[in-house]
Amino acid sequence: MRGHVWLEEQPVTPWPAATCPPYRVSADASRFGDRASASRMARIVVDSFLAVAAELGNDTTARDREEEVRWFVMGDDDTVFFPDNLVAVLRKYDHEEMYYVGAPSESVEQDVMHSYGTAFGGGGFAVSYPAAAALATAMDGCLDRYRYFFGSDERVKACLSELGVPLTREPGFHQVDIRGDAYGMLAAHPVAPLVSLHHLDHVEPITPRGKTALDAVRPLVGASRFDPARVLQQSFCYQRGPGYVWSVSVAWGYTVQVYPWAVAPHELEVPLRTFRTWRSWADGPFVFNTRPLSPHDACARPAMFFLSRVRNETARATVTEYARHPAAPSSGKEGECDKASFRAASTVHTVRVMAPRMSESDWRRAPRRQCCKTKRTRWGSVLEVRIRRCGRGELTSP
Repeated sequence: MRGHVWLEEQPVTPWPAATCPPYRVSADASRFGDRASASRMARIVVDSFLAVAAELGNDTTARDREEEVRWFVMGDDDTVFFPDNLVAVLRKYDHEEMYYVGAPSESVEQDVMHSYGTAFGGGGFAVSYPAAAALATAMDGCLDRYRYFFGSDERVKACLSELGVPLTREPGFHQVDIRGDAYGMLAAHPVAPLVSLHHLDHVEPITPRGKTALDAVRPLVGASRFDPARVLQQSFCYQRGPGYVWSVSVAWGYTVQVYPWAVAPHELEVPLRTFRTWRSWADGPFVFNTRPLSPHDACARPAMFFLSRVRNETARATVTEYARHPAAPSSGKEGECDKASFRAASTVHTVRVMAPRMSESDWRRAPRRQCCKTKRTRWGSVLEVRIRRCGRGELTSP
């Protein structure tokens, strides 16, 4: 995998080559009208393809190397990519065919305005080598015809539409077109590899450990280096005892939720509505279902635990620990719930999760959420969760 930072002009100071990818300067697009900057960004796919073709020349060594180029991936400078998962997703498709892979926005408002068939570029999108080759001959004409479009994403989509190439949707690309707290969305990720996260500087820090968007995402990125395929994957299980049942939802590498009551899996897989719409700051609609979360009723919220530690248990398994994050009255939320069932759950301060390392090949199988089993330690302050593949016909029932 190789990458470049695309600029509009040569940098005025020396390029920090030790800490940044190499840069390239995109082709001038001023001839394409008032929104020339959008056309310039749209044309970077073509610039990338032409740069690869130019490197070939008559150099056999270069040709052998560049023939390995299968995909061209675009993303913004404020997008976090999970490269192992990006590769896993793209390997599902025949790179010798024409593909356009990505995802629309989470926001109905944005999709209605810009098309549900558009891969939003902040979340990233990929085009196969043959699709990029076709765009290289067609793009300038498309940019002339669609110069009135607002953004670069629509221009790319419109040109691919003329080529007859539809969007292949992959739910792990995330534009994050939401406002407020992205927690609910991240804690209920679909059964698919996490590929990208955009707009993290437009939402609250995703963990309480970070004061900035960058600091807050570091634990998630760090966990992904131990088991990239498993990051954010959900598992549900139930802790039962005399007179109580707890529902446990693990979003690996990020958070654990403990509900001191029974919650069915079909509810746990629906994101808590901790966020609002991108444009109107309303409670919806989104392109996925959500469920309400009362900000003022502590007895209607799960106990939340955030990643505090990750390590290898063996060469093929990991241990992650999640520390309880109390609701603080100073945040505008009520404090802890005083019901008996909540008081019992409040003795848990750490959730320790053991999990086998997932393989990229797991994503070539039919998608299925993995199962888990819980156990409380002797003194009750630690809840242990062991994740495993579900058995044939195994149910997860409250």
